[in-house]
Amino acid sequence: MKLPVQIIFRDLVPLPSLEPEIRRRADQLDQWSPDLMSCHVVVESEANRHRQGHRYRVKVNLRLPDGELMSGDRQGNEDIYLALRESFDALDRQVEDHARRHRGQVKRHAEVLHGRIASLSEDGSGRILSAAGETYHFDRSHVLHPDFDRLAVDQEVRFLEGVTRAGREARRVCAAAPTNHLPE
Repeated sequence: MKLPVQIIFRDLVPLPSLEPEIRRRADQLDQWSPDLMSCHVVVESEANRHRQGHRYRVKVNLRLPDGELMSGDRQGNEDIYLALRESFDALDRQVEDHARRHRGQVKRHAEVLHGRIASLSEDGSGRILSAAGETYHFDRSHVLHPDFDRLAVDQEVRFLEGVTRAGREARRVCAAAPTNHLPE
């Protein structure tokens, strides 16, 4: 981290065992992004509660060269160490996601393909001809809606592409929503 960790205690006496734990958790954030610029941690106690006791909140503000990440605004707990863990865990996930986005490792959703059922067999398998003219095989276990027995040849379907040793496979096969065209 380029700048030191700044820790502020509000409405409570600083706990000697809490500060080393905060610094340890802040140092762990460097594993995802070594270009962190600063870490500002506020440990605070909410107003006294007569029936439930104190509620602690740990707010963490992390500055990066291209933005800022925050956690702990909504989390609070009666156990100060649990509040600390929840806040840093949330920030750890944010830093990890931020680093992955910068490396271009964001998970992409599979493209939904469209096609028509070319053939169905009694053994529970079939073939789909995609809009691009490619053939995909599928069986009854890959059909989501309607049941395999309700599918018909030449019916429009949506599906995800899968590749097996046998070739292209249609997965998560679902009947396409019917389009209602009214005569003009």
